[in-house]
Amino acid sequence: MPALQNSKHLGGTIKWPTAILLALFLSGVTGCASWKTGAEKNVVENGIQFELFSESKDGRKLGTLARDMVIQGWPARKDFVVFHPDWRLDELHLFRDFERNGIFMPVGTRVFPNEQGNPGVVCFSRDTAVQGYMIKGNRSGGYMTGFYPNGRLKWFYPRDPVVIDEITCTDSLWEEVQLYPDGRLRQCKLGKSVSIAGTEYSSGSVIRLDQSGNVTVAK
Repeated sequence: MPALQNSKHLGGTIKWPTAILLALFLSGVTGCASWKTGAEKNVVENGIQFELFSESKDGRKLGTLARDMVIQGWPARKDFVVFHPDWRLDELHLFRDFERNGIFMPVGTRVFPNEQGNPGVVCFSRDTAVQGYMIKGNRSGGYMTGFYPNGRLKWFYPRDPVVIDEITCTDSLWEEVQLYPDGRLRQCKLGKSVSIAGTEYSSGSVIRLDQSGNVTVAK
């Protein structure tokens, strides 16, 4: 997901701003989404009660739940849900606080489970502390946070500037902080100037580092 959240090029990756990504995504999937056209009403599919249900051409199942229910271990709110063609959960909202794979998620959090059925990408419903960082959240789900399969943070938007590996990363709305699986810094927008291996990088620059801490891309 972070590869879609900024309009600038960095190392050959095209990314879109969070606000644009979420606006496009939400307008295409929820709201006046085309999936509602011709959707079945008040049906039971795969043992799940739906107020509305539709199946896309690629086999995904989309709908709104008839009530709060636990699905595949997830407390899914009476809200919009998506399933993969094999009925594995692809998207849901939580009807209560919940913890999975060591990740606490408050009620209302929007979750996109990974292939293992654990949190892959989440939109926290409020600012939430995760692995020592205060991560941005709000009720409209406007900020995305990514996790590795082992539950470690992969990328996030901090509430305030954070210092990682002696580098100050700003609380940007446009650039996420990216981490390696061991928690070392992979990429961020600088909140303060920093000297790395004899080269000065100014505040506001976006830098990417390899796992040894060497800058490989700066913009």
